[in-house]
Order: sequence, then structure tokens, then C-alpha cells
Amino acid sequence: MIEARKTHIRFRDFVVIPYFLFGTIGLVPFDPHPGYRIPWLKNLWWWSSYVNHFLCVVGELIYFYVAWEPGKEEVFLEFTALAPCTIFSTISIIKMNMIWWNRKRLTWIVNELERIFPKSEDEQKEYEIMETRRQSYLIMIYFSASYMILIWVFNLMPLIMSFIDYARHGCGNMYMIIYAQQNWGGFVAMIGILGTDLFFGCFITQLSMQFKTLAKHLAIITTPRRAKRLRNARLKEAIERHIILIDLCAEMESIYNFSILCNFVLSSLMICLVGFQATNPDVHFDIWFKYIVFLICALWQVFCLCYYGNVLQESSQSISSGAFSSQWYREDAKYQKCILLMIMRAQKPLSLTAGKFSVVSLRSFTAILSTAFSYFTLLRSVYYDTADRSSF
Repeated sequence: MIEARKTHIRFRDFVVIPYFLFGTIGLVPFDPHPGYRIPWLKNLWWWSSYVNHFLCVVGELIYFYVAWEPGKEEVFLEFTALAPCTIFSTISIIKMNMIWWNRKRLTWIVNELERIFPKSEDEQKEYEIMETRRQSYLIMIYFSASYMILIWVFNLMPLIMSFIDYARHGCGNMYMIIYAQQNWGGFVAMIGILGTDLFFGCFITQLSMQFKTLAKHLAIITTPRRAKRLRNARLKEAIERHIILIDLCAEMESIYNFSILCNFVLSSLMICLVGFQATNPDVHFDIWFKYIVFLICALWQVFCLCYYGNVLQESSQSISSGAFSSQWYREDAKYQKCILLMIMRAQKPLSLTAGKFSVVSLRSFTAILSTAFSYFTLLRSVYYDTADRSSF
């Protein structure tokens, strides 16, 4: 009994990390049980966190407008250093808005995935739940650790530099209230992106697991040992499960496609700007170090989205090979027609898109890198032209 309790895994175990992360800023991404109402204190914490974060972005935009002076090299460097942070925060606001406005729809997805999640120990072995959870946790831990390092490098570096200035010169400016407000805004920005992407990864992992197991079931559905009535019942169950998975993918596409589009477009610009700061020989070491960490995290975040999109495509296509591998040619015409329809449907892979414009896959990642590099070369040429004019 103790061993069974240890090995039994629930669906909620897969989403516990992103749910906890969102809880640190008061955001409830889905209803944990029917009839759930958000406590007023948690709601207040969420709105205060969101408003503070929004004001940070507005303040940065106002600063861009007030401080911009064309032709000055120092201003150019300062703006290209601040702009990636503004873009990062903007992506976070878009993602948090998406989670907040689609909370009921996300609750439906969670409930459906929980309903079809394998419950018994034998089913969990068949679905390879232990290995799936291990891989899922590994990615979530690496993803979370990289973003935690990023946000604390950015949040603590100004404080460390102030202490260094004070130790060297006996003076230094410290604005603790503004510092705390900006720190909290940065933390909320990080949670907004991290939590949303971890939920995305959890959902894709579950869908991929279901598709792969369904393909294995289809491959052995027509074994001679099974009676015809049992084979027909199993085929009906497989078709119904396939329809449920298609509906879940369609719902995810409807919820995520706009935020993914914004993520891809803004990330191309952000990677360009971060790369410029990381490769600019004129910046100080502390700035260079911050933006090296930023660049790694930005690339990792976009890669994970594209990787999961690719996983969904490949796993949904496995239904076609699984159905074809079954001994369908031994069955009657009605049975063969059902198998044929499943194969035809599965040959069109299920995918998520960036605003209906581009399919989310590893090809998208290479396209984003190509676009970012084009922006990067243009930015460097503009910077050196500005530096040359300033030297005269």
C-alpha cells in the first residue's frame, strides 16, 4: 500500500510548479475545484502586482520619449540597454492578460486533461507516466532556474554596484523605494513569462503522451485474439479519444496563438538588442555579464516554445502510422473506412500557430534567429555611423 501510494501520480502533479509560481503574484490561472472563488486578499495582491508592473513599463516608455536625443552615442547605448527590459515586460503583460482573460477556458482544458489522465497503476505504466513526469520536471527546473538567475542578476546588480561605489568613494546614490518597486515589477515580469510557458509545456507534454499511447493502442487493436465486438468497441474508444485531443489542441490554439505571435515578433527585436549589448566592446563588464545571461534566457525561452510546438506535430502524426500498422485489412469495409478516415485526419498534423501566420516548430526558431540577426547587423551599422558622426 505504501509503495502504491508513492508511485501513484496525479495530473495536478504536472502543473504544481507553474501554479505555485503564479500564486506568488496572486494570479489564479484556473479554478482548482468547481465553484472556486478567488479570495479577496489574493485578488488584491494580483491587481497590485499587475498595476505596479504596468506602471514600470509606462515609466520606461515615458523615459524613452523624454530622454531621446538623436545622434548621441551615450543615449543610443542607454536606450538599447533599456529597450530589451521594456520588451521583456511587455511580453509578460501580454501573457498575463491572456491567462487572466482565458481562465475559464484554461480550467476546461485542465479538467479535460485530468479526466483522461491514466488513474490506475497499470495504466500509468502503459503511458510511461514516471518518465514523462521526470522529463517534464527536468525542463521546468532548468527553465525556472535560468529565469531566477536572470531576474536576480538584474535586480541585485544595481545594489551591488552602489555598495562598491560607496566602498571606493565613500558616497553613492541609493533610492530604496524606487529600487524595491522596480525589483517587484521585474519579478512579476519574470513570473508572467515563466508561468505561462511552463503551463504551455505541461499541456503539450500531456497531449503528446496521449497521442503516442493512442498510436500504440491502434497498432494492436486488431490482434486475432480479440473478438470482433471488442475490436469495434476499442476502435470507437480510440476515435472518441482522438476527437477529444483534437478539440483540446484547437482550444489551446485559440487561447495561445496571439500571445505566441507577440512573443515571436518582440523576441526577434529583443534578441537583437540583447545581442548588441552583449557584443559591444564599449559597455562595462557588469552590463556585459547581465546581457549575456539575458541573451541565453531569451534564446532558451523561444526555443522551448518552438520545441514543444514540434513535439505536438510529431506526436499527432504518430496516430497515422499507428492506425496503418493495425491489421485493418482483415476487417470488414466499415471498419476499414473508419481506419482510413483516422489516417487521413492524422496526416494533417495538429499544430499551434503564431497568430495564424506561422506554425510553431523548430523551423520557426531558425526564422526568428535569422530575423534577429538581420536586425542586429542593421543596429550595429547604425551605431557605428552614429559613433563616427559624434567623433567629428
